[in-house]
Amino acid sequence: MRQIIITISEFYLDKLTIVAEQLHREGLIITHLYEFGVIIGAAEEEVIPKIRNYKEVTSLVEDKQISIPPPDSEIQ
Repeated sequence: MRQIIITISEFYLDKLTIVAEQLHREGLIITHLYEFGVIIGAAEEEVIPKIRNYKEVTSLVEDKQISIPPPDSEIQ
């Protein structure tokens, strides 16, 4: 499952809950829904292209995981 951040077009902000419900039915697990048009959640890899193709979706960014070694570890 991938963590994703979705931005909804300002033209659809009045229908944000409807759009969120459609994305949920598509397979998105919504963890945060912000009234200014940002949805944060998780989806399976095969669901992401379907969500990206919604006309209401302005952008979809996959959250990247970064690991930083402890300060006392050796330089690689």
